[in-house]
Amino acid sequence: MYFSLVVTASVFLLAACRPALETKLVGQWLSGCSIDICTITTLNADRTFFQRFDQSDLPDEVCSGTWRVDHDQLVLHVTRADKGLRDVLGKDVRFIISEFQHDRFIATSTEDKTKPLTWERR
Repeated sequence: MYFSLVVTASVFLLAACRPALETKLVGQWLSGCSIDICTITTLNADRTFFQRFDQSDLPDEVCSGTWRVDHDQLVLHVTRADKGLRDVLGKDVRFIISEFQHDRFIATSTEDKTKPLTWERR
């Protein structure tokens, strides 16, 4: 009985935390900045996303698709990509989220865990 109560409470708490993180992630985020260019990722409330660069002479969208939170991961499912990103088309790109604050968080790609990126709210 005690075990089933603990399991039920744990499941409830995990389910309650997931939408809260999703809500906090909605907005525009700067990431992957180099000396003169940044990636802007827009995570919409309807769970769609798009990415673009912050330079006006580049294409409007680099890629787009849907997004979700899976435990501590931001999952971007790419449904449209320019020719430089064709290898991720139709796939999930996963980032492990850590150190989340209102205006910034650290996200590390599950493909390359050696390069954590700081995402800052725009």
